[in-house]
Amino acid sequence: MNLAAALIYWLIISIWVAVFGTLLTFYIRNPRLFGTTRLLLAVLAIDTLRNIVENVYFGVYFGAQYGLFPPSIVVKLGAPYLLILPKVVNVIAGCVVLWLLLLRWLPSAVREHSRSEQTVDGLKTLAAVDGLTGLYNRRHFETLAQAEWARFRRYLRPLSILMIDIDYFKTVNDRFGHDIGDLALKAISTVCNSAKRDSDIAARIGGEEFALLLPEANEAAALVVAERFCKMVREWSSRVQDGELRITVSIGVASATASMSGYEALMKKADGALYIAKRVGRDRVASTLQLMEAIGTAAE
Repeated sequence: MNLAAALIYWLIISIWVAVFGTLLTFYIRNPRLFGTTRLLLAVLAIDTLRNIVENVYFGVYFGAQYGLFPPSIVVKLGAPYLLILPKVVNVIAGCVVLWLLLLRWLPSAVREHSRSEQTVDGLKTLAAVDGLTGLYNRRHFETLAQAEWARFRRYLRPLSILMIDIDYFKTVNDRFGHDIGDLALKAISTVCNSAKRDSDIAARIGGEEFALLLPEANEAAALVVAERFCKMVREWSSRVQDGELRITVSIGVASATASMSGYEALMKKADGALYIAKRVGRDRVASTLQLMEAIGTAAE
């Protein structure tokens, strides 16, 4: 029993040495560790060394008592100033660990968590927003449109859409250059943000094509928004390139009906109205009513 009591310390020492060796190996294999991970490894290393020092001391002390080491060691290690040494090491190690955990690791962990959340938010924004205009891209617009369509089907609330296309945009690029073309695209995005309500959803869904989804707006209200949109674009273009640049838009307007199969059908109706607006002269607004009249005329 006495031998077992002496050997238990050395078993503990071997375990802590294995722990320290594992920590050291992990650190050597991953030299680029930084931030809270490095601090946490430092805390574990300090606590491991503290355990090794304490157990080596008592392993030698009790081993000498039970015949594993010369008996004279008991006298030397039993001196009061040496007996208190492991406890002093414990106190120092505890203070260092507390300092690292409370004053370094915890604030660093909070900062890293905040940075990671900002990074995730940034990536989500990049995935949802068009880089040039700052409006939603087509993929995110379709996701939001699906949600609004589901709300329309559930509550039968008005829902309208504007499909907006810049007239003769290729000519603008060819004549004035792509920088002015990009400026025009940004201007349309600014008009979108000015014309829409907080609940409306604006997006760039193609090269020079934009969409504006209007929840709680019937076709009459959507037509008013579209006419105001055209006017704002004309006013903007009159102030660019000394009035030589003439930017206009054609807009197709459609409102959801219960017979439509989905938001894709709503966009298709608005696209058809947009085609009518372009065909009859551009720089104007066309609605699904005009689309139906054109279809009826063609059928006759």
